[in-house]
Amino acid sequence: MEVRPQRERGFIDTKKEMLWIEWQTLARHYTDDQLIVGEWFYDIYQKYSEPIRKYHNVEHIYQMILNMKHFYQELTYPRTVLFAIFFHDYIYDPKSKDNEYQSIKAFENCARDLELDDDLVKDVKEMINLTSSGHYTEEHEEEKPRTRDIHYFLDFDLSILGSNHVEYTLYAKKIREEYSHVEEEEFCRRRAQVMEKFLERKYVYCTREFRQFAEENARKNVENEVGMLRGRAEHLNTCKVKQHTCGKDEMTGSSDARTDLDLDGQD
Repeated sequence: MEVRPQRERGFIDTKKEMLWIEWQTLARHYTDDQLIVGEWFYDIYQKYSEPIRKYHNVEHIYQMILNMKHFYQELTYPRTVLFAIFFHDYIYDPKSKDNEYQSIKAFENCARDLELDDDLVKDVKEMINLTSSGHYTEEHEEEKPRTRDIHYFLDFDLSILGSNHVEYTLYAKKIREEYSHVEEEEFCRRRAQVMEKFLERKYVYCTREFRQFAEENARKNVENEVGMLRGRAEHLNTCKVKQHTCGKDEMTGSSDARTDLDLDGQD
């Protein structure tokens, strides 16, 4: 039995259709069981369609796959990269600190069902794990661009940082919405700390293509966001101090929610 994306009222969700084709083509290299293939696609799609996801959603993995297809000839093991794309944000809870670990566990379950070989599983887990550490490798400090699949995967995931101003502003807004449970001043302070790490390393990207076409924009976008966040946090703190001094209540509309989260800037 072939499981296909649902069509409603005669219209086709083209992104869902594309993701289904990519997943089905990928999984069929390892199993002929269409029930397993269909169940895993349904599960993946449902995860990336969760209401809390404003950026880390179906659109995000769709864009990563478009990048992968564009650079397909540069990849040594494109199937490995595609598995990593599908599972790197499989679990995404802005209030949790072990999303990547839980995503890896889910991938391991899928790997057992599809009977994937150990080397492929190891490489996918390495890719997902690196997204939990700022998408950073030692090669990000080296002048020579890199061509390993893992570096292309990381650059695909961070491609939004090098987008135009309008797209980047929308991305930053979506990240804030995902962390709507965090009080504004705390969010600004912690998010700035996360994003500054991209500026502290020599290169945001590792591959020649992304360094050539996206590095400059990425640094400019991140610098602008960090400056805005720092200014906003300082302003809110000043207002809070003044109100406290006057014996007034805390700022209207803010909450006491605080977090130890990474305030994910990784995309």
